[in-house]
Amino acid sequence: MIHFNKKNYEVISLNVARTDISGLVLITIEAIISADDLQPFTERLKKIVEVYAIQTYADNLKKTGFYRLAADALNSDLWLLMAKYGAQMSSMSEHTFVISKTGSDNDLDELYRKLEGPHLLGFCKSGLIVEESLVPFDKLSF
Repeated sequence: MIHFNKKNYEVISLNVARTDISGLVLITIEAIISADDLQPFTERLKKIVEVYAIQTYADNLKKTGFYRLAADALNSDLWLLMAKYGAQMSSMSEHTFVISKTGSDNDLDELYRKLEGPHLLGFCKSGLIVEESLVPFDKLSF
């Protein structure tokens, strides 16, 4: 994070996760970096001894949003809203239920605005989701 702070790059999110490869940890950082600075900055990051690989993505990455609602919000209007926005029922309990949606920050925010009100009890979203292998299997050394 020191490298991001030195350049005053805005860090939006940071996620650290174990992988199924022993000793390999995936760190996902969502930050705003100008196109001109991106290449030299990633080259500097690659020089850090512990860094195995770096992938950069300009946009169109997805997140999953989870919306917790009061059970009495479940009606035909909500089902229509879920269908329109591609949301699905994730879990249900006696007094609440959770719907989920995968999409961009704008997509998740738009659904949030539609659900906002006394029935919306909670909201959270995942870190970035990349739908491809970050490190090709044949490039890994064991």
